[in-house]
Amino acid sequence: MLLLEEALPKLGLDLHDTVNLGELNGGEQFIGAADVLRMCVERGIDVSEEALEPVEEDAILFGDDPWETARHYYAQIVGHIAVIRARRHADAG
Repeated sequence: MLLLEEALPKLGLDLHDTVNLGELNGGEQFIGAADVLRMCVERGIDVSEEALEPVEEDAILFGDDPWETARHYYAQIVGHIAVIRARRHADAG
């Protein structure tokens, strides 16, 4: 997954120690994705559109999941991506 390949080294995490997003959190991939994006937001780390778009598409596609926890994390993903993009645009302007 491109998000991992791009974000983990920037976060000082080893891609080889973290095989997938589920392993990062010990559970569901979408929770791991939300955690990686949250860390990027907290540390002011930019992530490319190529890495963000597939994660955002999944979050939007599954945003109406019947499981409340899933909906919560999908909303966080969309929110974190919005912050990353807003910072990028602010820095460019």
